[in-house]
Amino acid sequence: MPRHAAAVTIILVVSGACREQPRAPGTATSSVAREAPAPQDSGFVGTTAPIQRIRQGRPGVAPAVLRAVATAPTPGYDRVVFEFAGDSTPGYHVEYATKPVQRCGSGDPVPLASAQRLVVRFETAQAHDAQGNPLPPEREWAPGLASVREMKLVCDFEGQVEWVLGVAAASPYRVSELAGPARLVLDVRHGK
Repeated sequence: MPRHAAAVTIILVVSGACREQPRAPGTATSSVAREAPAPQDSGFVGTTAPIQRIRQGRPGVAPAVLRAVATAPTPGYDRVVFEFAGDSTPGYHVEYATKPVQRCGSGDPVPLASAQRLVVRFETAQAHDAQGNPLPPEREWAPGLASVREMKLVCDFEGQVEWVLGVAAASPYRVSELAGPARLVLDVRHGK
């Protein structure tokens, strides 16, 4: 495929992701996907190494509020979308866990049936509103996707929000940020 055609394909895939609105867990699909089948993403470039973006919280500025999490099956990979109130995503760190995952604060182990654990941590962020009500209200579910089998919120404390994704295998993943609304998009490639 010529380089120009590959770039156009990538732009179209990202454009479709920009229009995608997160929905209830396990039900997110883009309007583009309903109109026509999505092309296979043969140019998926991912990693199994940690990905981190540091953003320092500013004094007097409230943490970013995680208001929705959605999942979607996509040809070749599963998509998880974390949507925040405001204009930008907080800092984040994504990596495969090498030790058992524990709940923050209590240190209690988090049981997962999946073979591997992909941890997504946001700082400075919160997953509750000013009255302490949980956002999003669903804090664990099994989306039933090919790679992402289960998801659990394991921390919402002192400016840190952490999710653990139970995945079938330690497959490559990629992270992207979208605006309008602020979203962190995590794609996990299907195993072979």
